[in-house]
Parts: sequence; C-alpha cells; structure tokens
Amino acid sequence: MECAIKAITFMQGNTKAKPNEDYLLALPDHPICAVADGVSRSRINGNYPELSSACAAEQFCNTITAALVQPDHSFFSSFLVANVAIAELNYSYGITRETVDYLHNDYLTCVGIAGRFSNNYPRRFEYGYIGDCGMLVYDANCVPKFLLENRVDILEQFREEWGFEDEKEKYISWRYMLRNNPNAPYMTYGALTGEISALHYLKTGYVDLVPGDTLILFSDGIYPFIFHRGFRGKVIAALKDDEDGSSVRSSLGACIVAMIPELDSKCVKNLDDDKTFIALHID
Repeated sequence: MECAIKAITFMQGNTKAKPNEDYLLALPDHPICAVADGVSRSRINGNYPELSSACAAEQFCNTITAALVQPDHSFFSSFLVANVAIAELNYSYGITRETVDYLHNDYLTCVGIAGRFSNNYPRRFEYGYIGDCGMLVYDANCVPKFLLENRVDILEQFREEWGFEDEKEKYISWRYMLRNNPNAPYMTYGALTGEISALHYLKTGYVDLVPGDTLILFSDGIYPFIFHRGFRGKVIAALKDDEDGSSVRSSLGACIVAMIPELDSKCVKNLDDDKTFIALHID
C-alpha cells in the first residue's frame, strides 16, 4: 500500500558571525532526502576563513541523493561515493593527507544523514548517517517514537571540560586523535573528510511509519528544539498548512526565535547555530 507523503524544508542561519554551513536536498520526484552540516574551520586572527565547509555539505547532499536514486546502491556504497566526492573536493583545494595540518589547513568536512522510503515496504524509511545530524519520529499527538543517538555531543562535552590550555591544542586533539580513528583505545567519532576510515562510523537502519507520524531529519542546530512539544506541534501544523513554502518557513522561523529565551533560561546550549531540517508527514 502506497503512502501519501508531505514534506517541508527549513533553513535558518546562525548568529555567530560565521558562514551558514548547513545544506539540505529533498528530491521532488523521489522519496529521497539528505541533510548535512559542514564542520567549521579554525578562525584566523579571529575571523573564519573565506573557504568554508559549506561546499562539503553541498557535495554530500548532491552526491548521496544521486546515488540513492539507484536501487542497486546500498547506504554503504552511497556514503562511500559521497565520501570519495569530498576527497576530490579537498584535493581540488590542495588539501591532502600530506598537506593537512588539522588546524588552519584542515579537511573540508561535513557530517550528514540521508534517507529514502523502501520500494518493498512503502511506509518503511531507511536511513544512514555519520556524525551528529539526527532523526526524530513522533506521532500525531507529538509523542516521540524514535530518536537517533548523538555520540558526538557526548564527546564534545568531554572536550569542553578537558582543560585544554589553548584553542590550537583543543582542535588538533579533536581532529587528529578523535576523528576517524576507529582503532584508538578510547571513544572517537566520524566525519566525512574523504578518508576511508570515516565509513567505519556509518550507522544504518530503518523505521516503520504509520499514518499521522512525522519524521524530521535535522542538523544539530535543531537538536535543542526537538524536545519542546510546541516545536513538534508547529511542524505538524506547518505540514498540514496549504500556504506557500516561504510563508511556512517564516512561521517556523518565528516559532524557533520565540522559543530561544525560554530554552536559554533553562541553560540549553547551542541555540545560536545553523538550523536546518526536512520534515515528512505520513497521511
């Protein structure tokens, strides 16, 4: 039995005076979508460099959705293709294993999630992800049913409380020791740098949806908001709204802005980051 799917997309820039490095893509003719978050490069003399990882996020979304359109492409092979494309992107800017310094000449990098509806089970949504882009499923009453684990957030908390003496030491440790280092005898994480070791961190799975369910693929800037019932309800209302896309996005943006003081008063962090999501509703 086929299912009717309605989708909306949303992007809102950060308030950190840095480039918006999120990207999303939802294919209009296929039930396939992707969200990516480019990893910010180190500031030079207090300013973010002109070359940002936004291009890596865009490369990921464009490449992986093109791969997932092909039924013979698994999520592993699709992420492999996307990771190779990011390696080629880095090479075009002269960033290679020989030149990378994990500081000012670090890889152009992103984390990302992608998904598609199964050909065999129309209400089954298959997904794959690396890093801290996430996915939430909740029902018509805004009750959460499924949420992906965010291991990167846990490691970031350890990093921030480690007691590094300077930013250089912190980020070289984060990128050289912990990123894409699966054989290390301690907790590590993955990101799409073009290094083959990134694929060790690919997580895949599926969720079976029922009518009334809402599924959100999001960058980590949306993570603080998903726990608020008001946000989840606003997304459902937006998905049912017949207004044009720009009006829906404006309404959602106003909702998020209105929630920030409340969440800030509760010491919720990461309220000033890029905010990007794709929401799907099952009728």
